[in-house]
Amino acid sequence: MKYIQADLFAEDGTERNQLSEAMAASIRTRLEATLARLEAAVVFPWSDPLDAVHEENRFQRGAELLGDAGAELWARFDKEMDRLYASQT
Repeated sequence: MKYIQADLFAEDGTERNQLSEAMAASIRTRLEATLARLEAAVVFPWSDPLDAVHEENRFQRGAELLGDAGAELWARFDKEMDRLYASQT
């Protein structure tokens, strides 16, 4: 099997920072699964608030990698998190 690796010493970071379609699809699938879990949740799904912070950070990083498509997913995530935080009170 041949592995292709971006040139780590490329003059600009374009090649090094470009996502493959497979990687973008994997990230999108993970983010959509997280959204489905949050949308189905009636109450805050984490017992430790720090776990929620870690999940939010992971989601945000994935959304940033997807660019414009990720911005829409991030907006949905933010809306669900607001709803779930409100269920805490």
